[in-house]
Amino acid sequence: MAVPEHRGDGLTERDPRISRLERLRDQRGWAYPGPVGGFGATTGAGFDPVGQVFGATVAFLSSAGYGRCFVTAPAQRADRSTADPHNPLLAQIQAGRALALERAVAECRALGGDGVIGMRIGSANFFTQTEEFTVEGTAVQARAQTRSQAPFTTHVSGQELAKLLRSGWMPFRLVSGIAIAAVHFDERMIQQTRRGIGAGGNREVVGYTRLVNDARREARRALENAVRDAGGEGAVVQDISIRFFERACPNFEERSDYVVEATILGSAVIAFERTGSPRARPPLTIMRLGRGVEAVPEPAPATRAGPSLSDRAFAYVNADKIATQPSEPDA
Repeated sequence: MAVPEHRGDGLTERDPRISRLERLRDQRGWAYPGPVGGFGATTGAGFDPVGQVFGATVAFLSSAGYGRCFVTAPAQRADRSTADPHNPLLAQIQAGRALALERAVAECRALGGDGVIGMRIGSANFFTQTEEFTVEGTAVQARAQTRSQAPFTTHVSGQELAKLLRSGWMPFRLVSGIAIAAVHFDERMIQQTRRGIGAGGNREVVGYTRLVNDARREARRALENAVRDAGGEGAVVQDISIRFFERACPNFEERSDYVVEATILGSAVIAFERTGSPRARPPLTIMRLGRGVEAVPEPAPATRAGPSLSDRAFAYVNADKIATQPSEPDA
């Protein structure tokens, strides 16, 4: 029995995914899962969709560390964060999402794309103590004179991509901040969650508040580190997502681990010169893109007066962050 040749990108020569992607590339077939305005804005900014990409992996998540307990000690210290950046379960979640992203990027390369836009990450329980991680998006090809060795990845839509490019910002790397915080259900929390009579029964649960705040704070710190490691000047972000679950503590009788997983998804951005004039914009930190704002595509000139918007963005990012290779001339 012949063994399929390994390509080094998670795919093999005989993998059915390769056949599908090669067929799409040869037939120039593609799909754009968004509004018509998004497609128009994407093409107007110098990018053409080449197909949908998808990456997935299923991981076995069993150990939370510290003897399978999320919390290091039964007593909760007020001067310590409930978020633990060194939790082995957190490391496995990060590795699973990174692997799913790597496989989606491999499909983008197989389609001849220069980047992936509109990326969405997902997770779902698979079987007992196993979880599926998914990443999907739309691969696009730039009408540019240069090609980067690494496709850019971003969660922004076609309209948002055009809006960023016209403002002089290039999203080049999908980044995320993930954090896990945990506390034991102690006596104080028991008292605060007991049913009361009248207005006295409605009160803040201090332990829950602390748990959520610590998780969000650590997720934001992790996002800032990811942007810095990628070489970005800032990031555009989506809303933070919070997942809450409870499990029996295996180390301390009659106690439960109350766990919050916080995730912030964003895209690292770098500034580029849209024209030859200096920029007058202050440094970017974190910003949000307004939904429902549609960028109007620039009309295509009758003659090529200069580099396209995607050309200028790629040239700046490549010169500063990513190695480039000349594009092959058309046959």
